Amino acid sequence: MSKSIIERGLELANTGAYRRIEEIEREVSFEGYSNAAQHFSAPTFRKQLRNLMQSSRASRLL
Repeated sequence: MSKSIIERGLELANTGAYRRIEEIEREVSFEGYSNAAQHFSAPTFRKQLRNLMQSSRASRLL
């Protein structure tokens, strides 16, 4: 894994394929990242992920 768990989470959120943070958390855990729950519990990071998921989904609809 060349990316940090934070980078990978942001990358997945940017795809627009995920609707919930828990889905991204499960995906990074499946990919072998450890302590996903700890990283994904930070309020600022969760807000960033939600905003990115929302804007990515909106741009896919255009």
